[in-house]
Parts: sequence; C-alpha cells; structure tokens
Amino acid sequence: MAADISPPDRDDARAAAAAAGPQSASRDTVPTAEALSRQSTDFGLGDRRPPEHLGPDPLEGRDLGDVVIARLIAQGGMGRVYEARQRSPSRTVAVKVMRPSRRSPAALQRFHREAELLGRLRHPGIAQVFTAGACLVEGDETPYFVMEYIAGAASLVRACEQRGLTPRRRLEVFLAVCQAVAHGHAAGVVHRDLKPGNILVDAEGRPKVIDFGIARLMEDDAAGFTETGTYLGTRQYSSPEQCGGSPVDGRTDVYSLGVILHELLSGRLPYEMTGSSLAETTRIVQDTPPTRLHFADRELQPGADAIALKCLAKQPVDRYPSAAELADDLSRLLAGQPILARPPGFLTACRAWCRRHKTLTASGIAAVASALIVAAVLSLAPGRLPGANRASPPAAGPGPTASFPNVSNLRTTPLQWLTVTFDEPIRSLTPADFRLTRDGVAVPLDGVTVTGARDYWEIRGLEAVTAAAGRYVLELAGTATTPVDFAGRRLEAPARASWRMPPYREIAFNLLGDEWKPHVVSLEGVEFATERNAGSASFIRPTVPDKEGAMVLKFTAPFEIRAATLTATIAVWTTGDPFPYDPRAKAALDVSPDGTTWTTLDTREANRGGFGGGPFDIREIVAGGREVWVRARLSASRTWPEDGLIYAQFLRTDPGRPGEKTFRLMLTGPDPGAKPPPGNVPPADG
Repeated sequence: MAADISPPDRDDARAAAAAAGPQSASRDTVPTAEALSRQSTDFGLGDRRPPEHLGPDPLEGRDLGDVVIARLIAQGGMGRVYEARQRSPSRTVAVKVMRPSRRSPAALQRFHREAELLGRLRHPGIAQVFTAGACLVEGDETPYFVMEYIAGAASLVRACEQRGLTPRRRLEVFLAVCQAVAHGHAAGVVHRDLKPGNILVDAEGRPKVIDFGIARLMEDDAAGFTETGTYLGTRQYSSPEQCGGSPVDGRTDVYSLGVILHELLSGRLPYEMTGSSLAETTRIVQDTPPTRLHFADRELQPGADAIALKCLAKQPVDRYPSAAELADDLSRLLAGQPILARPPGFLTACRAWCRRHKTLTASGIAAVASALIVAAVLSLAPGRLPGANRASPPAAGPGPTASFPNVSNLRTTPLQWLTVTFDEPIRSLTPADFRLTRDGVAVPLDGVTVTGARDYWEIRGLEAVTAAAGRYVLELAGTATTPVDFAGRRLEAPARASWRMPPYREIAFNLLGDEWKPHVVSLEGVEFATERNAGSASFIRPTVPDKEGAMVLKFTAPFEIRAATLTATIAVWTTGDPFPYDPRAKAALDVSPDGTTWTTLDTREANRGGFGGGPFDIREIVAGGREVWVRARLSASRTWPEDGLIYAQFLRTDPGRPGEKTFRLMLTGPDPGAKPPPGNVPPADG
C-alpha cells in the first residue's frame, strides 16, 4: 500500500530541527525516545556533531569529476554526508565520505560493503547509490560514494508527528518501510541498524531506508565478513541476539521494526531505558517483556499489538521469518483481513519466565529431577505402599472453566482460528471435545486441529468448515472423560463462541493457468506475453509504443457486496534496475462498480516504479452492488530486444512460484439473517 503524507512546510521543518538543538546522549547511557527518534548515524537530522577539524572543510567545493561537493549536511559515527551537484544527469546528489578517524581496516571494509550492498538494491523505498570512488584529502585516500539526495527529509517519527497522521496513515507509511526492508532481505541483505533516524520521509511523503553502513549479506558467513561477538547497531532498537553478539539474520531487522512500530504508534519505546547503562540496556532487551502497544484506534489496536509482540519475541524463531511476512500481516490488518500474529502461547511464556529467573529455574529443574527419581523408585515397588495399585479418586471441588478470549478477524474472510484458555491447566484437548453448528445444524470438524498445552490452546483449520454463510456456534462441551485438570476434575460447564459469517466469495489466480481468461472483458493495446530474456515470467504488457493500452476484467458476486479487498500486481522498471530503463513507462490499477466510473488505486512510473498491487480495501467503491470491474492501464515507449514492450506489466507471474496468486479478490455480503439455533445458545456476538 503506497505511503501518502502531505508535504510539510520546509521552513517549519527546518525551524523545528533547529529548535530541537543538539542531542547530548552519552556513549554509556540511553537517551529518551524523543532524542533517539531524531538521531541517525549518518544523515543526521538533529545529530549535529561538531566537525573533527578546525578551519574550512577540505571537501567543500571539491570537484570529483562528475560531481561537485557543495556543503556538509550531516555527520555521524562513521562518516559525513555532503550535498553535491552532479553534472550528467544534472541533479542534486548526496556524497557520503568516511571520517578520517574511522578508517580502520574493518571500518573501510564496512564502508566498501555498504556501497556494494546499496548498489545491489533497487527499490523506491531504499536510498539509491549511483557511483563510488576515492579521492585524496590532505594526503589520505578517502573513500566515498554518490547516492540519492532525499529532499525535504525528516526522520520517520518526526515526519508523522509534524503532519499529525492518524494511526492508520502511520501504519501505511510503516508498511512501505517494511516492504523496502523486505526487498533487502530478498537480496540477502540484513540492515542491522534500523531506527527512526535511518528512515527518512521525503518532501512528497515517501519513506526511504538509509544507512546500510553496518549491513551484511547473509552469504557473508562463508566469505569471512561476519563479525560474531562484535556489537554493531543502536542498542535501544537492537534484538536480544544482537545485544549478545550472536549471529543475526532478517529476524533481527524484524525485531527493530517492532520497536519502531511501538514508537511510531504510541510515542514510546517498548522498554523503559532512559539513563540505563550498556549492561542494564542489554539485560532489559534480553530479559524484560515489552510493554503492550496501546493507541487510540479500536479497530487497529488489537491487531497492531499482536504484530508488535510477534516482532519483539525474544527468540528469533518466534518472530516473522523476514520483513516480507511482517509486511503481509500489516497489509492484512489494514485491509481488515485476519492476521497471522496472535498472543504468545503458554510455552512461549514459560520460556520467557525461565530466562528471567535463571536461578529459580535451575532450582526447579533439580527439584523436578529429584521428584522423578523418587516416583521411579516407588513405581518399581508398588507393594510397599498401602493401596498403591488403586487409582486415586478425582479431587473434590469445582472443575476447570474455559473461555474463548481471542479470535481471528472476521471482516472479509472466514474465521481462521480461536484460542481457548482455562482457569486451571488441563491434561489434553482434541477436536472431539468441540461441537460446531451452522444455523443449528451440526458441521463436521474435518481438518480442524487443536494444539497447545495446559491452560492455553488454539483451534485452527476452521476456514474450510465456516466459509458458508450462516450463524455459527462453537461449543466446548467435552466428552465423557475429557477435558480434565491434573487433579482429575472434569470441565465445570460448556463454553461457547458464536459469530455470523456473511456470504463470501474469493477469486484468486495467476497467469500460469486459465482461471483468469473467463473474466476478461477487453484487451486493447495490451497482450499476454512470456518474457524470454529474463526469467520466462508471464504478464500482460502494452503493444504500441507511446500509446496506453488497457485490460478490463469483470467479476460478479451472487450477493450484494458489503466489503471487498483487492490484490493485483502492477510493475514498472525504474532507474537503476538491471533492465533497460524506459523514462515514459507507466502502469495504473483502477476499479469500478459498473465499468463506467473508475477509481485509481495505484500508479507506477519511471523513478516511482517497482512492484505494487495492494491489498486495497475497495468496499467504499463497490459496496451495494454485485459487480467489481478491474482495469490495468499500461504504456511504454521502448521495445525490449526480441520481446516487445515489457517495461510496464500487469499480474506478473514467476514460474518459480506457481502457487503464488498475483490476483486476489475477496468479497463478502450482508448479514445472512440466519435463524437462531435451538437450545440455550447465547445471542450472536459477531
């Protein structure tokens, strides 16, 4: 989903930056969250350190051949950044130069690696490197690289605060950041220093990730570039494994993004660290549970909190595998779809408790081991205890009670999962303990699974059995012998969850099959093609240079549409892509309720390209009707050798991912008006 922030008043932004003054955080303590948000290790934005030299800057006015350096604009721990002017093409650029005091072999290696890494990444959300080189400064060879200049830039949190963005708008900007980081992960690059100061928002409201100065390739372990045991990054945004000097991967960036999400939505870090020492900060990050994420939006807050908790899991295995999965869950949240993140289970909570109480845990393990030894001895000599062969009767008193505290979002898709919690730990739970009805008629729980332990359980696989319209009641009634707690007491009373499922239809396909063809209304100036020179991908492309072509698809629902979500990929190659560049290529995605009145959802064009496509919440456009019309408009001016015009594309489908659906339309209808089931089932809560 495209980020859209109204341009700030630049003079006001400069005045605010000047008023903020220098940040005086020491090397050994942590400043406030407000100060952290304005810091950056390179581009600055409030980090105005005094120059290391006295007198004129030796680089100001320096001619580097195609680039003339104008002035110093920011500096940080590793380098200085200058504004400069490039002759051809004529444009303002930024020149990053390494500080003389930082030119150790390892630092030089990192600086060269940054230029190499950024040179590999081509994404609208990542500051682009144009060229790299070295020049003599006061007799020393000084490495530099020329990169994209981000006009009117402000750091992420500051930009959102200045514009007074709503939580939804902030999440949309944050989603764009996650998609940029995901592009790096797909290329094997881990940033390792994500924080608000390293994410700039330009004058047009687009976020840009900067400062890959300590990033590394995932392949570097074999090449000897990994610095295991060396701490790099900003402690307040670093993961537990980073603080401990352990190896890192994309999940480290996911953790940092979770911290940023907290600060962006609540204005606070998930941990209180102000004034903490290095050792204390490390302990907090590694052992202290994060505070829950709270902000004023009832619709988005629960899902954002669950996503943040998953990002901030202490163990990497409990987080999103990469920023791409995080971006996908954010997209689902913004589109009103069920998200994958959910509250941590019992085992996760146990692991966290054990990490925080290592001494008690060790003592407990010893006690448990002793108890097991005693039990084993007694089991070998049952005759020594009177009545040892007789089963103990169940304990007296009331049995455990259950509740359904959490369910997946039920806005535009069938229910995916529910959680069940008990006030006392129970021994086991299976699908046989549940009964499901739709409009009072029993529904078999085919394919449904129940997992968990003790007092926290999850029921999954419900999509297939709850997709039909109607009123559902899921009852935990148990069997004659289950569920029971560890004292042998049975469930005290049945527990129920109920909801209504509106009529639902999903249309999903890619271009490798024929499912898309019956929906085509017209193809004018575009054609279906397969790219031979660069991967044999299938897509829709324009056919006539400098003339817009269009493909129109039509979809009909068997009910009046109440809500709808659309995902449909469009793409345009942009400057620096490893393909010929077409400065006039464009792509647009439109939607209509009747094929006459169109609303544009997304556009891509030269220098603002890449891949787009949602998901988009289109309920306000199509609600009340029974049709959804989708149109792709494509144009280009250059011909790819032997393959025609491919610079603008629609529904690109890579054969390496045949199961990926590049088009997905989800539709729901109004309340089905189901008859209430018989018995004492409570009123619907959905």
